[in-house]
Amino acid sequence: MRYVYILLGLVAFGLGTVAIWIPGIPTTGFYVLAAFLFAKSSNRLHTWLLANPYYQKYVDEGVYQRKLSQKQRIVIYLVSATCMAIPFFLVPKLWLRLVLIACSLTQIISMEGFYRGWWMTNWFRK
Repeated sequence: MRYVYILLGLVAFGLGTVAIWIPGIPTTGFYVLAAFLFAKSSNRLHTWLLANPYYQKYVDEGVYQRKLSQKQRIVIYLVSATCMAIPFFLVPKLWLRLVLIACSLTQIISMEGFYRGWWMTNWFRK
C-alpha cells in the first residue's frame, strides 16, 4: 500500500505542477493531496512534512494557531484580487465578472471570520 500512496502522491504533485500554467485548475488542492498521500506512505515522510519550515509557518501557525497577521492577510487578498483582475478586465461577460467579485468577497469574509473567531472556532484546534 505504501507504494500506491507514493505513486498517487507523485501523480497529484504532477497534476498540481501542470495546473500552475492552466487557468481554472486548482493547484493548491493537488499539492495538499500530494502532501497527505506522501505523509501516509511512510512515517519518515510524515515526520519530514511536520518538521518542514513551510508547513510550520503556513499551515501550523497560519491555520492551527491563527498567527497570520492582518498585514499578511491583506497581502493574500491583494495577490488574489490581482490574479482575479486579469480575467475580470479581459473577459466582457457580466456573469464572470460577478462570479469573480463574489469569489473575492467570499475569500475575505471567510478568512476574516476564521481569524477573528466569528465561526469555525473549534474545527482546527489541536
